[in-house]
Amino acid sequence: MLADIYDGKIWKTFPDTSDIPFFTPETADSHLGIMINLDWFQPFESSVYSCGAIYGVICNLPREIRFKKENMLMLGLLPGPSEVKLHKINHYLALIVDELLEFWDGIEIPAAEKNIRLALICCLNDIPAARKLCGHISASVSCHRCYKTANSNGNGNKSNFGGFDDMVDWFVERDLDEHRRNAELWRLCKSEEEIKRHVSSTHVRWSELLRLPYFNPIRYLVIDPMHCLFLGIAHWIIKKLWIDGNKITKQDLEKMEKRAKYIQIPADLGRISNKIATGEGFFRFMADQ
Repeated sequence: MLADIYDGKIWKTFPDTSDIPFFTPETADSHLGIMINLDWFQPFESSVYSCGAIYGVICNLPREIRFKKENMLMLGLLPGPSEVKLHKINHYLALIVDELLEFWDGIEIPAAEKNIRLALICCLNDIPAARKLCGHISASVSCHRCYKTANSNGNGNKSNFGGFDDMVDWFVERDLDEHRRNAELWRLCKSEEEIKRHVSSTHVRWSELLRLPYFNPIRYLVIDPMHCLFLGIAHWIIKKLWIDGNKITKQDLEKMEKRAKYIQIPADLGRISNKIATGEGFFRFMADQ
């Protein structure tokens, strides 16, 4: 049973420089595993202005306190007015990686009389942010773990990722050495056109995270369940099958909205949206809703 990161293979097998396990009971408070996230937010209400934040979480902490504000690591703030495009995120990552390299070798904390070491073992983001951090692309590649690419009939129709007849050809884990080689070749490109051709053929960009000798951008990048399952598949089922398929009518939505007002749920479960009947239905529902 997988209940937390400690149950996973990476935590159990992540190697030290001498190929012994990095995470052990004896080093639980000195060998720290870090999870990072890149996300964007609007600091102003009256204008469109996007800022970014790169923050870290110490996975050694118990789950109930791991994500508390006082335990979060603010690794970087990205200024607006718009999101950083593609590989330009590397200008910000470079400084973070410099510090992670120091912590990989170990930094002495005199007050605690300990040598603290950090390892970046997990990236957890939505798909656009994940691709930027780890150097993948998303336009024609559906998954960073395997070789599945988009289907297109060449007639201008929108690409899709359907079809399993050729699954034996693409359902193979991507090769880390190949990814690193292609990322290094990206750095040798001398023009934007050359970069476009390289990315189109290899589906790889350079990421500063690859300077970490242990980092695996294929294994350590978590497949995003929130946007896929809750905001993607669940929303598609509600919209395409239930509402467009006339399984749920406008009157049904209005009835559901009225009844939802009387439902009392525990405070730690958030709240039920009061816009069930707004627009086409379930207007701007968040993943937890």
